[in-house]
Amino acid sequence: MNADIKMYQSPNVSQQLNLAPQLLNWLKILQASSAELSDLVGRELVSNPALETVSSEEFSEAGNAVPETGTPGGDEMEFDDAETGERLRVLADMDEEWRQADEPELSCRSVLQEKHDFMMDQIATASCLQDELEQAILFSDLCREDVRVARIISGSIDGRGYLDTALEDIAETAGRNVHETEVVLKKFQALAPAGIGARDLRECLVLQLKAMDSDTGLAQELVSHWLDHLAAGRAVMVADHLGENPEEVEAAFRLIRTLDPEPGRKYQSVPVEYVDADLEIRCRNGEFHIELLDERLPKLQLSSYCKRLLDARKGSKEELDYIRRKVREAGFLIQGISQRQDTMLKVARQIVRVQREFLSSETGSLQPLTMNKVAAMIGVHETTVSRAIANKYVRTDRGLIEMRSFFKVGYRCADGSSITPERVKMQLEAFVAAEDELKPLTDAHISERFKKQGIKVARRTVAKYREELGIPSSKERLSRARRREQMAIAV
Repeated sequence: MNADIKMYQSPNVSQQLNLAPQLLNWLKILQASSAELSDLVGRELVSNPALETVSSEEFSEAGNAVPETGTPGGDEMEFDDAETGERLRVLADMDEEWRQADEPELSCRSVLQEKHDFMMDQIATASCLQDELEQAILFSDLCREDVRVARIISGSIDGRGYLDTALEDIAETAGRNVHETEVVLKKFQALAPAGIGARDLRECLVLQLKAMDSDTGLAQELVSHWLDHLAAGRAVMVADHLGENPEEVEAAFRLIRTLDPEPGRKYQSVPVEYVDADLEIRCRNGEFHIELLDERLPKLQLSSYCKRLLDARKGSKEELDYIRRKVREAGFLIQGISQRQDTMLKVARQIVRVQREFLSSETGSLQPLTMNKVAAMIGVHETTVSRAIANKYVRTDRGLIEMRSFFKVGYRCADGSSITPERVKMQLEAFVAAEDELKPLTDAHISERFKKQGIKVARRTVAKYREELGIPSSKERLSRARRREQMAIAV
């Protein structure tokens, strides 16, 4: 059969986001830890002849050598085309472009892969769970609104891999209703490592079974409704009740026993990493002092020799083009480092403003603080704050603290204030300690007591916190109280 093959040309108008290499480099600089940035600068010093170090004395005399234009030493840096100059100005205010860079549907796959490769190349040891989840979200097909909710969910995953915050509270933080938030949670559970993001043991095991290639329908049924019979070895009884083959039920039980009840733990068994503080926050006589600890980072400037070559226009066109390119790259690196340091300081000031009690006292507790709130205070996008605190540590009077640890999703009170989950747990313990042993408070009763105090804590959240604190259920507490009473009567 003959087929006519014809070629046509047709005009087409489309929009496509192409991230400038300078933007990608800025993302690397912002997200890198001090050790990673030091290594990056070291490689640039070796490969870029237009970049050189300067002594601390010269650096101070030059006014830190990083004016807003990104040129060292206060000299005006000239570019050979308008496009390059425009990109340099964009570096000072690129929040909208960062927002788009986080959306896979707007970004080309090669750009995302380059960001992923950078993270993998810089971190020699196994990634932590949060890194794994961030990468999963980054490469997912979630829309912009769902990405934000997914990141809130990711930040609420505890060391076991379980969701550490009630869905109602996540929905309130995200400004979405509970149903919409649960839909995003299901998507998050599907893209996360198997079992991560579960709200209880049963859901954790079911998620792992669903991730398997084989048919695990029977095992899922057993986990959902017959898990209590697993330890008792009641396979025959369960099989008889379900009308299933006892051998198949026993095989399903064996499969369930191979599952990981705490899938997040394996991400903690990584080699010990030695970290350096990026910032120091100290409280002296009631005043806080914030200092960038960048002594291990070489002070940079443009090569005066390369600048003289360009001014004199000595050399072939190819040589001059090469020098111009390297000078631009060096200028962007210096500018990027300066903006990184400035962003970190701004974030640190907001941390001090909110967490003064924690930082100034050994007994102080953390206050609720979100990246979205800090972003609004310093005039950047939320993802900028997320990158600025990634892999960063702060030296304080209470020791070395990861910057991410200062951010806590809180419970909103009726008076507009917020409290952290830790304080909710402390209050829960107080409720139980003061209860009538023969009339113990149920999880629903405790939830109601929180509500009367103006704090909305779901019953399921109360149950989860109670289990984490090692407090038995109301039924078990009543049973123990009655046994103690009977023993006292017998004596």
